[in-house]
Amino acid sequence: MSVRGLTAAETGLARSVFGESIAYGRVRIAGGGFGPFAVTTWSRINIPLSAYSQDFAAERPLMQAFFIHEMVHVWQFQTQPIWALLSWAKTALGGGYGPGLPGYAYALPLDDWRRLNLEQQASAVEHAFLLRDGHRHPATPEGGRLASYSGRTPFAFG
Repeated sequence: MSVRGLTAAETGLARSVFGESIAYGRVRIAGGGFGPFAVTTWSRINIPLSAYSQDFAAERPLMQAFFIHEMVHVWQFQTQPIWALLSWAKTALGGGYGPGLPGYAYALPLDDWRRLNLEQQASAVEHAFLLRDGHRHPATPEGGRLASYSGRTPFAFG
């Protein structure tokens, strides 16, 4: 399993969303380890080998958004670790993990940020990131526009 820190370009990409709210020097990306799923705990992002990249900032927009999604989990664990663990457990026990399952789904207008689970928060930021750069994620709720997210997350997308 390959483990590395963030590239300078990945740090810049993440800063464009999270500013200085993440300790970027602590982040590690590991290739492999959890089958087909990405799993982020604390400051370590475990990415399936099929999705691993030496530099996510150089990838196509959907892969960059995938990286941003996982960086939301880093932010969650670095800023509110107990909440992140409890939200993960609640989502897992509620059957919410996996493609198309409810753990990732949210509605617009975006509900109170604090009421979203950790995957809903990460998905909302992932979708806003793509919209900011003129792209759209297939799972973005119908009618979703960048304005749907502005001021509704802790991060700036204007």
